[in-house]
Order: sequence, then structure tokens, then C-alpha cells
Amino acid sequence: MGPSPTSARGLDPAASSGRDLPLLLITLAAAGSSIAAFLLHAAGWVRMPYGAVLVTLPGMILLMAIGVWTKRTDRDVFLNRLGVGAAAGALGLAAYDGIRALVQWALPIGFNGFRAIELFGQFMTGLPASDPRSLAAGWAYHVSNGLTFAIAYAVVAGPARWWWGLAWGMVLETATVLVYPAVFRIGTIPGFVAVSMVGHAAYGAAVGLVSERRAARWPR
Repeated sequence: MGPSPTSARGLDPAASSGRDLPLLLITLAAAGSSIAAFLLHAAGWVRMPYGAVLVTLPGMILLMAIGVWTKRTDRDVFLNRLGVGAAAGALGLAAYDGIRALVQWALPIGFNGFRAIELFGQFMTGLPASDPRSLAAGWAYHVSNGLTFAIAYAVVAGPARWWWGLAWGMVLETATVLVYPAVFRIGTIPGFVAVSMVGHAAYGAAVGLVSERRAARWPR
């Protein structure tokens, strides 16, 4: 009998059998390769164009290869988690960007939460942030991060209660608050924190809800 998408209160990693623990760790590393390009750039170790080509791109190829391999080897739970993670990430991104746009429109916070996406593109391409090619690169990178953060969550948490997703969103928020102000020279800290916190809360809650309802649980 295959796995069923039932709920679990705690974390339910997609490696409960033990034999798939290396696969879980490799998947997390592949998912982490997306944000790694920016973190390496922020640390001053590897410029983002090189990080995107040498770290992120191979990581994304590896992640897709893992999906193909889990399907061919009948690892139904793992394959389910990858698909659910991608779907959760898409919905999470919609919630993240939608709530940030709404907050910026409704409140006089004096901060553009989408500026980081523009600068991602500028870092990657070397073109002005307003250039269409730079904007396309920035948004592609933004989407890549949103999907891979959710995939990482889904393979670790599975059908855990949705508030684990909210907690994951707050972990991402903490990292954002620690890194972004220095890299992007943010001057309006209260507005930045308000937009970022609301966005990550919405993202984490959405990812948690989708995973709780759709992620397969290991047969007991």
C-alpha cells in the first residue's frame, strides 16, 4: 500500500527508513544551492554571477535529477514531498509577494520590498536594475529561492502541522533581517522589518498548510 497524505503533528522527514538519509541530505544541499549564490556574494567570497553558474545551476539540475531518480526507483514518499514542496513554494510566493504589495500600498512605510529582487538581477547580470534582462534574472532568482525553501521544508516536515511552516518562515525572516540591511544598504529599518515579517509569515503559513494537507506520510 502506498503512502497516504495524512496529517502528523511533528516533523516527518522523508528519510524515516534510514536508507534514504543520504538522499535527504543531498536534496537539502541541492535546494540550498539557490540561496547559496547570494550568501556567497554577501560574504564577499564569490561574486553572484559565478555563484549562480557554478553553485545554483548545478544544484537545480541535481534537484531535477533527484526527482527523476525517485520516480524510477519507486520512492513514492520522497517524490511526493518534492512535488508538494514545489507546489507549496508557488503558493507561498504568491502569498509572500501579494501581502507585501498590499502592505506597501495600504501603509506609508517608505520602503520598497521588491527592491531586493531588482538588485538580485543587477548582481547577477551587471546591468542596471531597471534593465528588463536584469529584472527577469532577479525575478527568476526570487522564484528559485521561494520554490527551493519550500522543497527543503517539505522533505523535512512533510505533513507536520502548518505552524511548523510558520516557524520556518520566521527562520527565513531572521536570516533576512541579519543579512539584507548591510548588503542592500537599507535605511528604513522599521518599514523593512514590517514588510519582510508580514511576507515571511504569509509564505511560511502557506507552505505549512499545503504540506500539512498534501504531503505523504511514511507508512507506520
